[in-house]
Amino acid sequence: PVSVFCQVYSFMLMTSDDEEFHTRQVPLPLAAMPSIVHLLKTAVTMCIAVQAQKRIPSQALYRQWRFARDWTSKLLAQLHDRNCRRRFVGPEAFHAEEAVGSATAFVAEMHNEDSRARRILRLAPSLVSFSVRVHCLRQLIAQDREEVRSARAPVMSEEVENFLGSGRTVQVRRDQLVMDGFQGLNRLGTELKRTVRIQFMNELGVAEAGVDGGGLFKDFLDNLTREAFNPEHGFFKVSGEHQLYPNPASRQVSSDHLAFFEFFGRMLGKALYEGILLELPLAAFFLSKLRGRTNELNDLPSLDAELYRSLLFLKRYQGDVADLSLYFSVSDNEFGQAGQTDLIPGGRDVPVTASNVVRYIHLMANHRLNTQIHAQSMAFLRGFQDLIRIEWVKMFNEEELQMLISGSKEGLDIADLRANTAYSGGYSDSHQVIRWLWQTLSEFDADQQASFLKFVTSCSRGPLLGFQHLEPRFCIQRSGVGGSNAPDNSADMDRLPTSATCMNLLKLPPYSSQETMRSKLLYAIESGAGFDLS
Repeated sequence: PVSVFCQVYSFMLMTSDDEEFHTRQVPLPLAAMPSIVHLLKTAVTMCIAVQAQKRIPSQALYRQWRFARDWTSKLLAQLHDRNCRRRFVGPEAFHAEEAVGSATAFVAEMHNEDSRARRILRLAPSLVSFSVRVHCLRQLIAQDREEVRSARAPVMSEEVENFLGSGRTVQVRRDQLVMDGFQGLNRLGTELKRTVRIQFMNELGVAEAGVDGGGLFKDFLDNLTREAFNPEHGFFKVSGEHQLYPNPASRQVSSDHLAFFEFFGRMLGKALYEGILLELPLAAFFLSKLRGRTNELNDLPSLDAELYRSLLFLKRYQGDVADLSLYFSVSDNEFGQAGQTDLIPGGRDVPVTASNVVRYIHLMANHRLNTQIHAQSMAFLRGFQDLIRIEWVKMFNEEELQMLISGSKEGLDIADLRANTAYSGGYSDSHQVIRWLWQTLSEFDADQQASFLKFVTSCSRGPLLGFQHLEPRFCIQRSGVGGSNAPDNSADMDRLPTSATCMNLLKLPPYSSQETMRSKLLYAIESGAGFDLS
């Protein structure tokens, strides 16, 4: 009976919009959701337990077990997706602590492909808390990195051989980041899992001083993605919620636009693989594609909330739909060029009526969310999956994926940052200026703390698992003095704090008062001084 209920309710949810689910509470009241989620959790964990025994007496029982497993886990996933878009229960309601057990033991099981942990994450990742799943992802990446390191060298293209022969170093001009990065890195494919070093070239074509120990690549990746995803360059557009997604008309930017999208996907995959955080707000419907999901009507608000409201109005329209003079076609206007696309063959001549309006609504949503950017999304995914396996991504929902890309949504944890900070140039944790700094940061509001973090690391959010996972380690260096043994009073007190985001380094002069330090630090972080204003 539970399996049949799951199948029927799942089909009903496929045609139910979020407004019906939350406001009209159709097909079931929200008050029933905690009990239903608990029932589904119990059923799914029982199915997993039966699978672990690897002994089902008969073929008939096996078919019943598989039917129950598939439909209970599918309905649980559907409800979890709904809850992620708009909460009706807390996230912990989906967790099954008894089934997961010890977090440490659970993560350790990731070494075994057929382990209980792997089965749970494949079938129902929502049973596991987000933090444990993040640890699992880092464990899977560490295993993959070790496999790459120990694997025999494959048959390589000339580009890859040249890359490895150069010590995995790519030369990049700062004013040509996207093009030089594209030409130097895009054809490497899975070889990007190995260490990549960047050599910046100045405007005269002369190599800048410095050896890339990881910091320069971080700096390169941060600036590359900032430029590549900039809507002004035409590869991406901004949704009404100020989030990024591929431009359907990107082919007008470059005839090689799909190759560029592959490259962008590889660079995002490389950042996730290396644990490098990026200030990259991606639209939820586009993040869904990284999970291998096909978007549907309820994903439309993350692209066009106004269109979503219009389609819901049409769905509930009480008059004669034919009077609205709608047809199965959509007008597109990209870069000033108007066009018309049929949603079905000959759609511009097929009127929308009461009998086909639901089909029209779903086809319109499908066109905007899937069809329009299908080529760009598939190219992006090809590049992304060269480094990040899709089964890893399926462990997370869209909001969680954004946190994996951009860091924790929680405010700056001053105590955690302090516990994971190194000092140089004569500073220590007990130095008066350092005590002033930590006190000042604790007095900053949330926006100021985020600006400080962005100033020193290039990202306004902290690592998901704490600052012990920040690479390189955050460091505060005494600056404006002649050396580590020079007295503080010999410093240039007019000098502003500066930073080297590639090294997560704050260069802080030994100011004579906390008020002076506070005012100069605020000026530096709010003006984005960085390297240039000192």
